[in-house]
Amino acid sequence: MSKSSNTSSALTLDSSNPLYLHPSDHPGMILVAKSFDGTGFGAWKRAMTIALLAKNKLSFVNGISITPTNPSFLAQWQRCNDTVISWILNTLSGDISASVLYTETAHNLWVELNDRYGQVNGAKLYQLQKSICAISQGSGDIATYFTKIKAIWDELNALNSIPPCSCGVSHLLAKREEVQRLVQFLMGLNSSYDSIRGNILMMKPLPSISEAYAILIQDENQREIHSTNIFSTESSSMNANSRNSYSRFENMKSEVCTHCKKSGHTSNKCYRLVGFPKDFKFIKTKRFSANNASSEADVTEQKEQAPLGLTSEQIGDLLQLLQKSYS
Repeated sequence: MSKSSNTSSALTLDSSNPLYLHPSDHPGMILVAKSFDGTGFGAWKRAMTIALLAKNKLSFVNGISITPTNPSFLAQWQRCNDTVISWILNTLSGDISASVLYTETAHNLWVELNDRYGQVNGAKLYQLQKSICAISQGSGDIATYFTKIKAIWDELNALNSIPPCSCGVSHLLAKREEVQRLVQFLMGLNSSYDSIRGNILMMKPLPSISEAYAILIQDENQREIHSTNIFSTESSSMNANSRNSYSRFENMKSEVCTHCKKSGHTSNKCYRLVGFPKDFKFIKTKRFSANNASSEADVTEQKEQAPLGLTSEQIGDLLQLLQKSYS
């Protein structure tokens, strides 16, 4: 067997091998949507880790896949290493990309970015803890509020992860931390959720954050259904009242008085027959109907014939008494 045939058989790689490159794997690929500009390193690192793991190339950045000693695989390893470097550079901003452009291996590039941006410091922890204390539901719904606080929790986990152990202490610490975060989540709810919040805190044992979130979402949905029913009932009542008022108005328009020939009332309620109320006010207009003119003339005549509240007969009697007294 020739040397070229041995090399060809050696380079026949399975798709599960980290040195295998799919035909679609090219250096210009962008694995994550948001580029890294120096802020939010934890989120960018998490997204890149997921993408590289999906491509089966995470071993090139964590140092597991090192330069092979077999010359037959050296060229293929270099192709994979340069491809991973290109993928990382494609997600960095221009200044950061230029500062790490000459790094030889993907592992060294990954370590340099971690040393530069991934160090945990007191200022970052202070900022995250302050954000936790200041966040609340406000005018948003439960889902929006939970998404905001969950993002801060995830960033804290990336900075302060609890290492696993065989004694079970890590499990107890994780449980205590979950209880603290449940209380933080409930503290930020609006006062309208005081009742359901009290019910959750009285549960023994305390529910997980996911269970408490499901309970609150169910309560929120019930509130929306109840408010929708109330609104529908009020709208139906308003429509019914409007229809009744319109019907009464139409009925009044159809009524015509047989005495004054005006619409809106009948003869048994006509003021010209039953008398005008004491607080009734006549409104003078430029145009009068024959009935209005005659009615106002009658009222004026009555006023002229009855000054000071006296009738015409009383005035005649008074004049006779005056004549007798001067005769």
